[in-house]
Amino acid sequence: MRAELIQELQLLQNSRANKFADDLSDRLKSSVDLVTEKVNSSISKRGNMLMLLEKKFDFSTIRKLKSKFFKL
Repeated sequence: MRAELIQELQLLQNSRANKFADDLSDRLKSSVDLVTEKVNSSISKRGNMLMLLEKKFDFSTIRKLKSKFFKL
């Protein structure tokens, strides 16, 4: 009878420990997912801004300035 109670207590402790570990890993995973999403979003926005800037940038103007000021 005593051994059964000890075994039951151990099972209960293991169950609680597993539940706590699962909850902790879920919280950690959701936090990491949130940070990853924010980082990806900011990198994407920056990349889009750079692409738009490159589109608007006129390379012919740079060539003219280069040839005017850096005559070889």
